[in-house]
Formats: sequence, structure tokens, C-alpha cells
Amino acid sequence: MRLLTFLEYAAIVVGAIGMAASKFYFLPKGFHLGLFLIGAGIALGGLESLFTRRMSFRFSSHAGEAYSGVPALIWGLMALAIGVAVIGSAYLMEAGSWRAAVNYVVRYPGPALAVLGLLVTGAGGLLMFNPRSRGIWWALLVRVPKTLLGLVLFVAGLLAIGAGLWEWFHPQAFDRITTGILQRFDLPAFDYMWKRLLGPLR
Repeated sequence: MRLLTFLEYAAIVVGAIGMAASKFYFLPKGFHLGLFLIGAGIALGGLESLFTRRMSFRFSSHAGEAYSGVPALIWGLMALAIGVAVIGSAYLMEAGSWRAAVNYVVRYPGPALAVLGLLVTGAGGLLMFNPRSRGIWWALLVRVPKTLLGLVLFVAGLLAIGAGLWEWFHPQAFDRITTGILQRFDLPAFDYMWKRLLGPLR
């Protein structure tokens, strides 16, 4: 096994064990540390892909050759963003600012929507990438469904990015349209939850 791969998986596994152990032994600090280690392991994998332009979390040096280059960069950016978000969550929990941060994101979801859209778009792009052909049956049973799913994710990610930018620059219009859609499709439960979330923060 490659050394970097071992460090990446070790950080994630040890972090998960620490989070589980903190629940059994009532150690809040252990939960935060475990979450930090998981984020560090994911972020390390992202940095590896960005610097080497090859896929991270691979056990063999020759694995994932077909995804070298741009796909590896996309993967690295996604992993780095997720890792940084997990590390940031651990820091906020440790500092006692997690609830305030969640309230802020609920009140102003635009940036979070845009970042989530970027991640979904990247995942869709990776699914649409087809490095090699393995015959007609592989194309029909694997390649075509994978490409269609990737296209759906890609479009959904672009829509999420657009919604995030719209909420960022025009929050009142976004809130008005969102509430109108919930009422138009007669979704009282979702409308109730939305108002309960946003009501105390307005």
C-alpha cells in the first residue's frame, strides 16, 4: 500500500473510531478530534490529487491511470472542499459556535447552495467521463446509465449554483419564490418546517 494512501485511510478510520468511542465514554473533545482527523484525511487526499494530478485513496501506484489529469484535479478539489468543511465543523463545535453557524447558513443559504452545487457538478462531470470502452454490453449496461446519471447531477449542480447566487444577491425574491412554490404544490409539512427554521431568525 502507498504511504499517502495509508495515512489518508488511517486518519479517517482513527477519526471514526474516536467519534464512536467518545459517545460510549462521554468525551465531547474526542468527538471533535475524531471529526477533525476525518476531515484531515479527506483534505490530504484532495491535496495529493491536486499536486500529483492523479486520483487519491488508491492502493496501487498504477491504479486509476485513466483518471489522471483533469478528472483527478476535479476529484482533488471536491475532496479538499469536503475535508475543509469537515475540519471547519470540528472547529466550530469545539469553539461552541456550531449552532450560530447553522442558523446563519439557514438564514443565508446562498453560499452553501453554491458550494454544494459545485460538488454535485463535479460528481456529475466525473460520472460522464468515460476513459475507455469495454464493448457494447459494457456501454449499454454501465456507460450509458452512468453518463445519464452524471448528466442529471451536472444539470442539478448548475441549478443549485444558480439558486445559490440568486439567493446571495436577491435573498428576498428567493425567499418569496421558494415560499410560493411550497404553497403552490400544497406541501404544508415542508412549508411548516421552512417557516419554523427561518421564523426565529428573521
